[in-house]
Amino acid sequence: MQLRFALLLNILDPLLAIAGDRGLLRLAFLREAYEYKTLAHALARNLGEDISLVEDAASFADLRGQLAEYFTGTRRHFDIPIDLRGSDFQLAVWNRLNAIPYGKLRTYKQIAMEIGRPTASRAVGQAAGQNPLPILVPCHRVIGAGGDLTGFAGGMSVKAQLLRLEGHTLGDTDRIVAPRLF
Repeated sequence: MQLRFALLLNILDPLLAIAGDRGLLRLAFLREAYEYKTLAHALARNLGEDISLVEDAASFADLRGQLAEYFTGTRRHFDIPIDLRGSDFQLAVWNRLNAIPYGKLRTYKQIAMEIGRPTASRAVGQAAGQNPLPILVPCHRVIGAGGDLTGFAGGMSVKAQLLRLEGHTLGDTDRIVAPRLF
């Protein structure tokens, strides 16, 4: 199998994008842009032995454009082909996360209830933490039962920035301000 990868720069942290023939497999936050090739090779090794990896920035032009639109507040849904791979439970959680509307929040407990596993809040949190496509599969829209921001692969400040972009004041009120970048 051949995988394509590219470094995507944006207003938050740099991102590593990896795609196969069926769609985007991975979108990973990087602390430093120079890490992208090392991480791409490590992720490819984890996917199997018959993997060839090619850096191909042009393949990700549509993703770059859609992310730019999202970060400027003009895109609310992504239509990038994705290739989610995980356990049945993880896929159920990720599909449910994907159904959370732009600007809305859910708790881990609500997600657990919605997938028919009412006592699995912590397992939902673990599955959300293993989400291979943050931002596109919006795990940042999930908060703790008390309204607290909890875990996010990109870090808590990135999660807060994404929620503010979608209009949250991170208080007890619903969307009351238009999305702003800064």
